[in-house]
Amino acid sequence: MNGRFLTGTILVLLGVGFLLQQAHVWDFSDILSNCWPLILVIVGIAQLFNRNSTSLFSGFIFIVAGILFFINNLIDINLYLYFWPLILIIAGVSFFFSRGTHRAKPISDDATNSFSIFGGQNIQVTSSDYEGGQVTAIFGGAEIDLRDAVISEQGAVLELNAVFGGVKIYVPENAKVQVSGLPIFGGCENKTRKRAITDAPLLKINYAAVFGGVEIRD
Repeated sequence: MNGRFLTGTILVLLGVGFLLQQAHVWDFSDILSNCWPLILVIVGIAQLFNRNSTSLFSGFIFIVAGILFFINNLIDINLYLYFWPLILIIAGVSFFFSRGTHRAKPISDDATNSFSIFGGQNIQVTSSDYEGGQVTAIFGGAEIDLRDAVISEQGAVLELNAVFGGVKIYVPENAKVQVSGLPIFGGCENKTRKRAITDAPLLKINYAAVFGGVEIRD
């Protein structure tokens, strides 16, 4: 599932809920205080649709965390006292599944699909017909090097999602770059040089930065 679509859907539902509360249709604040863990479950289910093993692991973690917090709201157990110890345990376990970011992993695929949580990804793309993809970092980081890639003649679209994490992208010099995004207590820093290229293929970068950051370089 597209990360930007999921983020946008959640924001729209929250907006509609608070709008109906202002119209005195229901008490959305009370509903949200009890049901907000379901957001974690939804994010987890969305991750299960991705094909890589890291996404399956992170999806399982989100679902379990959402269910635990939902149970905490139903019965008299102060799970929040155990929240940070659980986070540390999850972070520790995730290191067994992450490969680290010290050495770039060369990939010749025409599409990039990367998900990291409490860890990192360092990918060097060498595709000769690059079409884009999706990169998500949650409480972690990702570095994607496209400088050796050739953008497809039809252009490429790259979706970046940074949630309490960071994503750094190196773009090729022989491509036009178009950046747009949604910063939520986060932001994007575009450090690419101005280009006078007119007939080069277009690389569209769409980002969502939620308490996170995106950096784009040449």
